[in-house]
Amino acid sequence: MKNLTYFLDQPGGNFTATTELISEPGPGEIRLRTLKTSVCQSDVVIHQQGLPRIKQWPAILFHEACCVVDAVGSGVEEYVSGDLVGLGCDIPCGDLSCIYCGINGTGDWTSCPNTQATGHEFPGFARLYTILPDWFVKLGPIVKFPKDFDPSYACQLEPLACCLEGMTRVNNCIENRIVVLIGAGSQSTYALQCAQAMNARKIIVINRGKDRLERVMKDFGDDNVLGIRWDEQVVDNVFKACQPFNEPHFLMVNAPCREAYELAPNLMGYGTVLDGHAGVKGASGKPKIPHQVDLNNDIHYRLQCYQATHGSSMHGIRLAHQFLTEGRLPKIGLMTNDTERFQHTKLDAAITRASDSDSLKVIVDWDQ
Repeated sequence: MKNLTYFLDQPGGNFTATTELISEPGPGEIRLRTLKTSVCQSDVVIHQQGLPRIKQWPAILFHEACCVVDAVGSGVEEYVSGDLVGLGCDIPCGDLSCIYCGINGTGDWTSCPNTQATGHEFPGFARLYTILPDWFVKLGPIVKFPKDFDPSYACQLEPLACCLEGMTRVNNCIENRIVVLIGAGSQSTYALQCAQAMNARKIIVINRGKDRLERVMKDFGDDNVLGIRWDEQVVDNVFKACQPFNEPHFLMVNAPCREAYELAPNLMGYGTVLDGHAGVKGASGKPKIPHQVDLNNDIHYRLQCYQATHGSSMHGIRLAHQFLTEGRLPKIGLMTNDTERFQHTKLDAAITRASDSDSLKVIVDWDQ
């Protein structure tokens, strides 16, 4: 059987289409046919600059995927041909005895020293067919959707799961609370929708650029959503918007830049939970962004919580699956407009569109 695969030859390079043979799935394995992939900002970074985690080039990108089960190997009982599935990015190391990733492990895959991620160590879904090994089928982040579910929504499972990981790590920090989101990109827009679904009292979105902030407010705003421009008065304006409270309850950094991490601590108040969601990284790795924390006057007496979300576990995957299948995100279709849909033959154009300042979620169609 022939398989179409797109390899990115090098950072800053081009995608090359290659036709290869793909085998039947072996014992415990399943073969997937890709339906939709959505483009993550990490795909944009990899395409433009590379990433230290990717050791071998050419590489196969894309980890936000919805697929249909094409064939199953012997011994597979959880899936049958025709099942519609969504997948997460962070995956087990493959060692069934691993204390993090294994059969009796904790499921904290990102804590494993041999952790893997799809589109990084494990080849991504820029290909028509993929065979998942038995350990991925047993332990990996793969969930079934109803057969009539929209694949354009299911392929957004993974980024949605990442948001929900951060928003549910600390109990009772969203419902009836003030939520502040730094950045108006796709992750903040997912977080905005989740906060609405979880009955936040007010949601404040901060962004420098005018175009994307206006798009988010127009398509996803309501009476309890406020957009604030990121300027010299942003701190004062956010605190004013938090009234009748004095400060935000939950603060998520969704802008992958040093300035966002320098702004965030200035918005911390009594009992504020800060989630460092978007990491700052590039071709040379992760820069140091120092910040001094007063463990006594801030952490103890002001009950502040500093946390970070790096990927998602099955906790986030299951929550995202629940939010999607229960219809709790009725506006998710607005994440992608007509200018953000591409056939797989236009991967370079899809990456370029995803890097635009007004873009939210680019989706690539793999249907033949």
